[in-house]
Amino acid sequence: MTAIVTKAGAKVRDALLEGASKAYGSAMAPTRDRDGHEQLEMTVSRVVDLSASVRRLTFTSEDLRHFERVGADEYFGLLMPRRGVPLVMPDPERRDCRAAVADIDEDVRPDLRWYTIRAHRPELGEIDVDVVTHGDSGPGSSWVRRATVGDPAGLRSGGALYRGDDVAGPQLLVADETAIPALLAILDDRAARGLTGEVRIHVEVPDAETATAMGVPAGVHVHARGEAAPGTVVLEAIRGEHARDTIDLDYAWLCGESGLVTCL
Repeated sequence: MTAIVTKAGAKVRDALLEGASKAYGSAMAPTRDRDGHEQLEMTVSRVVDLSASVRRLTFTSEDLRHFERVGADEYFGLLMPRRGVPLVMPDPERRDCRAAVADIDEDVRPDLRWYTIRAHRPELGEIDVDVVTHGDSGPGSSWVRRATVGDPAGLRSGGALYRGDDVAGPQLLVADETAIPALLAILDDRAARGLTGEVRIHVEVPDAETATAMGVPAGVHVHARGEAAPGTVVLEAIRGEHARDTIDLDYAWLCGESGLVTCL
C-alpha cells in the first residue's frame, strides 16, 4: 500500500503526534517550552577539538542575535545536510520537526539530531555546541567529525528541561558525558543569577580525561565507568552516598543516555 501525505494531512498528523506527546509528557516533570518554535540557518565558524572524542562547533547567524533561550539547558534540532548537498530546511509551519524532515525528498533530506546549546553569545550571533563523537556510528557523530568552517547547518528550536532555579531546597544533578554541556550550562546560569543552595552533582564518564576536557569544575563527583554498563557506576555511588547521609531532595535533574537515566 502506498500512502500520500498532503500538506493538510501532514498538519493533522502533527497535531495528533503533539497530543500524544503531551499525554505522555504529563507523567513526567514539566519542561520549559516556547510558544511556537524558531527555525534558522547558520554556518560553522569555528571547530575546536576538546579531546579525541569531544568536538566543539561554533555556529554563526544573524538570527542568533535575536534568539532567546527558554532555559539554561536549551536543546535544539541540528539539521545537517549531506556532503555536497545544499541545506534544505523543513516546512517552518509544521509542529513536528521529525515528521517534517521525513517528508523532505530523500535526495536532499538533511539529518536531524538534538543537542544542547553550551553557550550563546547573542551580541556576536554565535552558539557553541559540544558533541561527544563515536566515530561514524551515527549521522550526527559522522557529520560533526567532518564539519569544517563554512559548512551550512540549520537550527530548529526545542525547549529546556531544568527547573531547579525555582527551587530553594536540596537538589541532585546527574549527567553522563552526552549531558555534560547541559549540566555546565545550568551551572553557568545559576552562577550568573547568584543562586545558592545545596546542589549535589554527579557525572559519569568513560574516563576522567573526558570530564577534564569538557570543563567539569572542581567539586563535582566524577565517576569513570571504564567498561561498565552506562549508569551503573554513578548509581552505586549515589546509593552509597545516600546510605551514609540520607537527605530529602526537593528536586532532581537526571540527564543522559537511556541506560543511565533508567537505572537512576
